[in-house]
Order: sequence, then structure tokens, then C-alpha cells
Amino acid sequence: MNYSWKLKAKEILKHELSQREINAVDLVKLLKAIDVIETKNSIDSKLSRGTFSAVFFIQCMKALGIKNIPLDEYIGNQNEFKETANGGNQLFFSSKDGIRYLNATDFIKSPNNDEPTVISLFSGAGGFDIGLEQAGFKTLACIEIDKSCRLTLEHNRPEWKVFDKDIKIEKDQTSKRVPGDIRDISPQEILDFVNAEKGKVSLVVGGAPCQPFSNMGKREGRNNEKNGDLFLEFVKMIKGIEPKSFIFENVAGITQSKHSSVIKYMIDNLSGLGYNLSFTTLNSADYGVPQRRKRFFLVGIQGDTLPAFPLPTHSSDTDSWDRFVTSLDKVPDFKPKPWVTVRDAFGKLKKDYKKRPDYAVMNCTAKVVHRMTFIKPGKNFKVLPMELRPECWKNGKHQGQDTFGRMVPDLPSVTIRTAGYNPAKGMYIHPFENRGLNTIEMAILQDFPYSWGFKCEKRDGMTLKSGGMQIGNAVPPGMAKALGQCIRIQLDWVPNEESERTSAQLVEAY
Repeated sequence: MNYSWKLKAKEILKHELSQREINAVDLVKLLKAIDVIETKNSIDSKLSRGTFSAVFFIQCMKALGIKNIPLDEYIGNQNEFKETANGGNQLFFSSKDGIRYLNATDFIKSPNNDEPTVISLFSGAGGFDIGLEQAGFKTLACIEIDKSCRLTLEHNRPEWKVFDKDIKIEKDQTSKRVPGDIRDISPQEILDFVNAEKGKVSLVVGGAPCQPFSNMGKREGRNNEKNGDLFLEFVKMIKGIEPKSFIFENVAGITQSKHSSVIKYMIDNLSGLGYNLSFTTLNSADYGVPQRRKRFFLVGIQGDTLPAFPLPTHSSDTDSWDRFVTSLDKVPDFKPKPWVTVRDAFGKLKKDYKKRPDYAVMNCTAKVVHRMTFIKPGKNFKVLPMELRPECWKNGKHQGQDTFGRMVPDLPSVTIRTAGYNPAKGMYIHPFENRGLNTIEMAILQDFPYSWGFKCEKRDGMTLKSGGMQIGNAVPPGMAKALGQCIRIQLDWVPNEESERTSAQLVEAY
């Protein structure tokens, strides 16, 4: 077998430190006690590079009081011991936001771990589910009210069971219902539908429609008559299914003080079921998605371990990464990749993609196209001469910062919303051409696989409204994959004293 001996030495030392819950500062003191002078920075550097002398290795073993090193437990078994001690040095605590991050990219499935399962609520066009599939989860069921979305799911993944029963049987009485309406579906129905037992499903995920909590529009929150109360249905499903873990997703606007009762309700009801909870806002661009899309995630895992979020794998630049790292209790032993850009994403499009049946693009008048010629990347309607502006853009009342803006090709895109095909709705002018985005470009910026086809009810082709809704409401698969990998590892963790203390302290803060 071809071993990386430098990596083995590094992992042995990191493992022994982790087992004893000793950090770099503690090691400085222990080494000083045997007359060896090191600094925190020098130790962090050695452990990060994985290049240090045999003398330093022996000094550390002496300082730690280790007399024997059972090499056979490490050589050839690297992945196994990396997964012990709840992530070891792959787990990071952020003093800035009070959450934990896990570097999940290097972890490999344990041979004793069964295939984890997921039930998907508010499935939409399947973005969340694609990412979880990539992370190794088996999708048991998808619950979705929109017919076109259900057709998209069935077209791409016939093996995923889409709940679309229009007849409800209750107390020997039958009644009609809207297929996929979660308000009219019981948790037990879903468990029976997938032949699963309560408490046995690995994960339940869902993002209730986000428009009531978005910074765009009326921001009515739970007072929205149509969808503002759907977070209650998510809680209902968690109570009835009792999965081992769950992920609730929504727009970052849900964290505003005016919506605080929503988060408080979910925490009060879900923590009482034996879940430990963490929530934060993550940027999809930090996980390889070609889009700066910030979303709120609430994660719950049964047991005493405070859930960790995936450590970012990408960053806008070195300075941003360094600022992020300064809030962590230790330095990650890797450097992030650059953000994936609009140019990178569009480079994946095939030459004949416009022949796809789900291709659609907005027809713009010659006047609108002429306006576009004045807009450079990163600029918006405010650079237009007054005589070319419509009346609503002349009076100064319109304060949109990206309206009729052109995308910057060498950055990830702005958030792709449901009207991402309309240049008047945001920074949605094509970076190189004088037109709006088409549905395929929207999908690639949302990180959908190129092979994922979208369907539209009662049509062979695609409408802009349906395509925009399916694509704009999705969770980018790359973001979902990172969360899925993180959850998989934590489902196998055994609680220890350190995680219990951290959990108790942070849950109290909620």
C-alpha cells in the first residue's frame, strides 16, 4: 500500500491531541515544562503543513505523556480514526457567531453505516434532494403541491416516490384533497407511503415557501394568508416522523426581529422533542455554487451534540478567508478554492442547449435592448440617460440597487429569484449579451446538473413563469450536498463531555 508518511505523522499527532482535548496553547505549556520552547503560531504552522521533524514529534509525545504509539491502529486505517472523537481537529468553533463548523470534505463513509434516508418536504424542483443524493442519502419521498414540480421530479428520478394522492381516508371516510398539499397530509400517511417506522428515518428536510419572510415585497411573515404558516406544517411533520435529524431552510430575512416568533416557536417545539439545535445563515458561494445566495438554516440532531455546519470550501479572496479563520478556535489545514463565477458556470453549457424543450427566454423590445447597451457589468438603471428611463425610474422613488443591472462575469451571480429571467427585476442582464437570462442559464447558476430537465404542466415546452418559479425557489444542490455530508458524519457521532457542555451553553443562548 502506498502511504503518505508525512500525512500519517500529522494525523497521529493531531489525533492524540484531540483525544486529550489539548489545543495549541495547551501544548505550548506542556512543551515548556520539558524545556522545549514553541509558540502557538509555530505549532499551528507545523500541524497545518504536516511537515515537522522527528525530534518535534518525539518531544510532543513526551510532553503528552505517551510512552507507546500503537502504529498498527493508524497505518492503513486513517479514515477510521479521523472519524473518532467527534471529528477531532476537523471540528471548529467560531467565537464570532457561536456555532461549530465541520470540515466534511475529507470524510469517507464508514463501512458500518447504513445508507441514510431522507424525506423531502416542499421539494420544489428537487435542488435540495439532488445535493443530498450526491452526499449519499436515499430519497424516500417528496412532498410538493405544484404539479409542474412533481412532473420534474418524476421525469428526472422515477425511483423517488412523489406523494400526490388526491383522496384522503380518515376514520373510514374518504374526501378529496389537493395533491401534495402538506396541510392535508399526516406524518403517518407519509411513513406508510414509504414503509418506514417512526424514529427510523435519518433526515427530514424542507424549506417552506420563503416569500412571506423575504426582504423583497410586503414581508408579511407568518401573517401572510397563503403561505405564512407553513413552518407549522414542518414542525408537525418532525413531531410525527421523529427523524434522527432535520434541516429547515428559508430566506435570511426570517432572522429579522419582526419574525422572531417564528424561530422561537420552532426552537421551543423542536428542542422539546430531544433535538439539539443550531441555526445560522450560509452563503452558497462559499460551497462552490456560482451564486451569492444567503439562506437561513436550522439544523436539529437527536442527542446531546450541538449540530455543526459545513466549513466553507470556497472564498472570495485570501483576506476574506483570513478574517473568517480569525474567529475560529484553530486554523483549518487547507486553503479554500476561489468562488465559482458566472463565467465558469456558463462555460459548462453545451452549444446546442437552446434546443432543449425547457429553454425559454424573455422577448425584449428594441427600446429595452437599446437601454441595455448603456449598462456595463455591475451597473444598473441609474447610469441610463434620463430620456431613456421609464417614468418609474425618473422620480427617484425607486431605490432598487440591482434593478436592470448587468451581471459581473468574474463573480458568482446575485441571488437567482423566481423572476431571474426579467432584467427589470434585478441584476439579470446577461454579462456579455444584450438580453435577459434564459431558463437554462438560471438553472446552471442555481447549480442544477446540466442533465436535469424541467417539466411544465399541460405543455411540451416551458413557460418563463413556471421555469422561473421552479428554478428560483430551489436550494442549490452544492449547498445541500455540503449540509448532507455534514449531517451524515454527525449522525454517527457519540456524545462526549465536551460536546454536551458546548451544546448546553449555546442552546441556553437561544
